[in-house]
Amino acid sequence: MKYTHRTRFGELTPESAASAPATAATNTETDRPRMPLRRWLIAALIIVSTAAAGLLAVGSCGSKSSGGHNPISTVRVAHGPTATTSGVPVGYARDRAGAETAAVNTVQALTQAGQGRIPMSAVEHAVIARDPGPGLRRSLGIGTGRAPGRDVVNLVPAAVSMLEFSPAAARVSVWTVAVSRSSISDGDPASVITAWATHSVSLVWEGGDWKAKELTSQTGPTPEQSVAPGAQSPLAGALESGYYSFYVN
Repeated sequence: MKYTHRTRFGELTPESAASAPATAATNTETDRPRMPLRRWLIAALIIVSTAAAGLLAVGSCGSKSSGGHNPISTVRVAHGPTATTSGVPVGYARDRAGAETAAVNTVQALTQAGQGRIPMSAVEHAVIARDPGPGLRRSLGIGTGRAPGRDVVNLVPAAVSMLEFSPAAARVSVWTVAVSRSSISDGDPASVITAWATHSVSLVWEGGDWKAKELTSQTGPTPEQSVAPGAQSPLAGALESGYYSFYVN
């Protein structure tokens, strides 16, 4: 299947993808035909690309219980989050930086749920609006019921911009790179896989917090496509500065 700049991973399945819009660097010097990615990696990259902070460093998000994440852990950050619930950051300021932070963390939470590291039900309860749009519902469905594996896909925000803002609603663009290190198949050397995507996250102020209402995504642009971006590029607008992130393990 040929991938284009407008391809949406939400329309793909592990069976339909023999390769991802990514680059891979292996620790072998011999060239071999690329084998299909593991199902877990394709599924994780699907969530990364369809999922969906002014953050300050956090001293601690609380210790883990024997069953996994503590239900609630306190966080102290200027614009939020102010807590995590079942591994999902919540509690954002009702301002631009709070909305931008909520958008980034929502995309990252969907990515974690897509790997089975937190339950998708926890994401829905914590950061999803009462009546999500079709794109967001599709992402929720793709990530439901995933079993955790030993491999990890991390999503990193490269740039964030505010497209629309009011105290009641906001729309945020998040340009991300997903990074994974894993063997493509059992017995192969470990490969580093990267995938760039842009996510438009629509949020509403609901129940005293920013909640995701809709999510649309497209692959790219890659860094080499981001030089002097045109007016239609997701990077054409002003980018936010002063960004921090942290782990919730």
